[in-house]
This record gives sequence, C-alpha cells and structure tokens, in this order.
Amino acid sequence: MRTLRGRMTDLIATVLVLALASGWFLVGNSIEERMIAQTRDNLLSRVTILAGVVQDSGVNGLISNVSRWSRGFRTRVTIVAMNGDVIFDNEADPATLDNHSDRPEIREALLSGTGINTRYSRSLETDQIYVARIAADPQGEAVVVRISLSLSDVEAAVASSRKRILASLAFAGLASLLVGLFFIRQVSGPLEELTRSALEAGKGGKLRFPSSGSVEVQRLAAALEGMSERLDEAARNLKREQEYLRSILESIPAGILVVDRQKKIRYANAALSRLLRDMPDKMDGAFYTGAIRKPELIDLIDRAFEGRESRESFVVRDRAETFLEAQSVLAENGVLVVLHDLTERHRLEETRKTFVADAGHELQTPLTSIRAAAELLLDEGEAKPEATREMARKIIMQQERMTALVDDLLLLSRLESTASSEPGELLDLETIISESISYHRENPQTRSIRWEISMDGPAPFIGRPDELARAFGNLLDNAVKYTRKRFEETPGGIISVQMGRIDDSWRILFGDNGTGIDDKVRETVFERFHRGEKSRSREGGSPGGYGLGLAIVRRIVESHGGSIEVLQNNEGALLAILLPCNV
Repeated sequence: MRTLRGRMTDLIATVLVLALASGWFLVGNSIEERMIAQTRDNLLSRVTILAGVVQDSGVNGLISNVSRWSRGFRTRVTIVAMNGDVIFDNEADPATLDNHSDRPEIREALLSGTGINTRYSRSLETDQIYVARIAADPQGEAVVVRISLSLSDVEAAVASSRKRILASLAFAGLASLLVGLFFIRQVSGPLEELTRSALEAGKGGKLRFPSSGSVEVQRLAAALEGMSERLDEAARNLKREQEYLRSILESIPAGILVVDRQKKIRYANAALSRLLRDMPDKMDGAFYTGAIRKPELIDLIDRAFEGRESRESFVVRDRAETFLEAQSVLAENGVLVVLHDLTERHRLEETRKTFVADAGHELQTPLTSIRAAAELLLDEGEAKPEATREMARKIIMQQERMTALVDDLLLLSRLESTASSEPGELLDLETIISESISYHRENPQTRSIRWEISMDGPAPFIGRPDELARAFGNLLDNAVKYTRKRFEETPGGIISVQMGRIDDSWRILFGDNGTGIDDKVRETVFERFHRGEKSRSREGGSPGGYGLGLAIVRRIVESHGGSIEVLQNNEGALLAILLPCNV
C-alpha cells in the first residue's frame, strides 16, 4: 500500500510529465508554425528586394550579385522566363533543369504577381519553401524571380528551440518537484511521526505528538493529544477498577470461575486453585474441559451452557477430604461458577454427631455404675458398713469422672468459641513444667518410670499460667498413663521432657516409650474424642481418656500463638510444642 508521500509525489510527477509533454508538443508546434511563417515573410521580403534589383539593374545585374546575396541569405535564387525556361539558378545548371511553367509557385506568380508554395524539390531532393514574384527589367521584359529555402534549416532551428524549451521546462519541473517534495514533507513528516508514535505506544511506549507542520496538522495533533489524554485517563480508571475488582474477587474465600462463550476460562481466583488443588498454574485462555479435572464441575458448566442452571456438591479427595458445593449461573458473556468450601460445616456436623454418640457412650458407663450401686444399696437393706463404703466410693468415683468429662467439655467449648479475654502475665515456662513434673512424680503409678529432664534454664513468657499448666499436665498425664499401660509395674518405662530455644521460639518436647500413636491417626489425634490408638481407652474400672485431652492442649497452645505436632518416633510418642518468645 502506497504512502501519502508516495501518492503525492506520484501526483506531482504526473502533473510535471503532462506539463512537459504538453509544452513539448504545443509550444514546439506553435514555434514551428511561427518560424515557418516568419521564414515565408522573410523570403517575401527578399524576393521583393531581388525584383527591385531586376527592375533597376536588369537580369544581368541580379545575376552578378546573386552569389553574394545567396551566401549571406543561404537561399536558392532562380530566374525563370515567362515561358517557363530557367534562365539562371545559383545551385544548379539551368540546362539540366526542366521547364518550370508547371511549378505551382510559378503559375501563381504569373496569375497574381506573387506565388508561395512548400513542396519537395526533385532536383535538390529536399523539402523547400518557394516564393516567386514577377519583375520587369529596364527594357520592360518580364521574368519571374524565385527564391527558396530548405525546410531542414527551419527544422534545425525549430529543434534547437525545442531543446531550449525542453531544458527550461525540465529545470522548472525539477524545481517544482523539489518545492513540492518540501511541502509534502511538511505534511507527511508530522503524520509519519504520529504513526511511529502510535506504533511505539502500541508496544507500551509513550504517545508523542509533533509540534511542527501545517496549521491543519498541528490542529490534528492537538486534537489527538487531547483524545489520547482522555483515553489514558479512562484506561487508568479502568485499570484501577479492574485491580479493585480483582482484589475483591481474590479476597473472597469462595472459588470463582468465569468461562466465556468460546468455552475458554477468562478468570479464576486463587481460592479456586486451593479448593480444587490440581488446577494448572496458567488457566486464563485454556479450555475448561482440559484445565478442570473434576467431572462433576465440567458437567455443571455444560448444563449451564445448555441453559440449565444448577447446584452440585462433590468431594475432593487428597490427604484430607474437602467437601465443595458449586453453583453455576449463565451470564451474557459466559458462565459464572462459584465454589463454596463446606468442609468445616461438614466436620462440625460430623463432630456434633460424634459428640452426641461419644458423650452418650462416655456417660453411659458411670451412670450405669451409679445406678447399680444405688440399687444394690436399696436391695441390701442392712448392708455391712464396709460394703456400703465401697459402693459409695464407686458412686463418688463415677461422679468425679462425669464431672471431669463435663468440665473438659466446657473448657474445650470455651477455648473453641472465642479467644481468651484474660490478660497474660509474665511467667517462667521452666517453673510451670517443673511443677507439673513434680506433681506427676508423686503419683504412685510412676514408681517404676524413669524421668529424663533437660531444660536450658529460665524461659520467660507472657501467658496464662493456669491454661499452660493444664496443657502440660494433660501431656504428662497421657505419658504416664500409656507408658504404664505398656510396662505396668515392670521397669523400662521412660518419660522425657526437653526445653530449649530455637530462633525466636521456645521448643518443648514431651516423649515416652509407651504404646505410641498410630500413624493413621496422627492428623486427627488433636480432634475431640479421637485417641492416638485403639488401646488408648479406659481399662476395666479405672479412669480412661475421653479423647479430649490433646484437643484441649492444642486449643491452649494455639491461643498463645504457638503450635503443636506429633513427631516421628520409633518407639512411643513424641510431641513438640513451639511457643513464641514474646518477652
């Protein structure tokens, strides 16, 4: 495609070529006609002079001087008698010439006194202009004086004139072309600058506008500059709105997916990848059938494109099951899918069901024992005091178990419902742990257990001492209980407690070589009513665990900004607590 500069250059060149051609033909022909007319007039003047010489000096006087005149005038002079015989010719032998009475200019001269004709000369073999005139010598004898000039001389003069005209026209055309190109550049230069600036702006550069050029170009540049500023402002506003909308969508915990009419993914927020887990890193522009690996979700989108908006629930199975609910809506430009994470709600429902079942099961045994003891007291009547005391002790023991269970449930409920509003106080973790160890060492069941204690010294910490003492006590209580479960009264049981500082945290390790924690329940051991292994339950009539101890420990540790986890251990159990150094 030709540019504006090229087209305007072609236009100027075409105009100049047409002007040169018209000048060459029109002016050249006009000059040729003018020169021929001037030549005829000149020949008429000359033949009139020669006729006057004949009248004054006679034919011989003309003949004696004609050679000098013809050399000066470069013309052919012929004297013809009235009968057509050639008397004299300065360029040919009269004897060799034919009778000239049939020559047109001779006949015209005989009839009207003067004859003019242009024709081919057989004797000279060139085109000639002939002018003839009747003249009488002093004796009164009439002759015809004819003068002629070769057209080649005229044509040479015309060609020379044409060359000079062509040179003048070429010079004028070149000057006009240069001037035209200069003015074209004044117009096309700013336009090309605008084009280059627009191309650079398309690649991310800044749009520049020329300040030179004609008034129209400057007005165009000013108008485009104003329009560019408005477009830039609109683009910035649009970008801000997009970023604001994207930040809102990214902050929403629900997964959001937008699929356009071409079945390509236009947008997917970060929550969607977290919920589905196996989404590719780059989804924008990909077909949803290839990017999404959940058949339920693909079917949901397909139904939405068919105009059947629906709701679907499905499970994502990984290390832990995630329960999702997806809803699709057919919009103008595609399908909008929203995914909600119902895992916590499902877990709460399962926990509620489990709690009802476990609480009923846990309360059933002490209630049965209390009822049996009470019925036995009623049936015995006059029972022995010793038997009565034994039954009363069982009733009290079962009541204490029920009270402990209710207390643990209330404490766990308080820890899970809201953060503790009690202010923390400066304490020493080493002191609290040492007091808990001392308390458990006094338990008669720990006589055969060896204790390994390693603490680096005081560990200042801001927290709630009662809660921390409860957490450490629960861990030590489990260690004692399940170490004794394995070794009973035989030696070999070991309980270890270590505390030290790692980076900006206090690390506390509670270990034992008891029955241990099954690897299958390591992820759920801190949930309520979950035990480390099947054997970690009540034995006979002795108090057993309800699966609430570690749940209480985790809530207490997390409420103090820490964390707890079960570590790999070849024998027994090993739990690690990390508490921040907040002093």
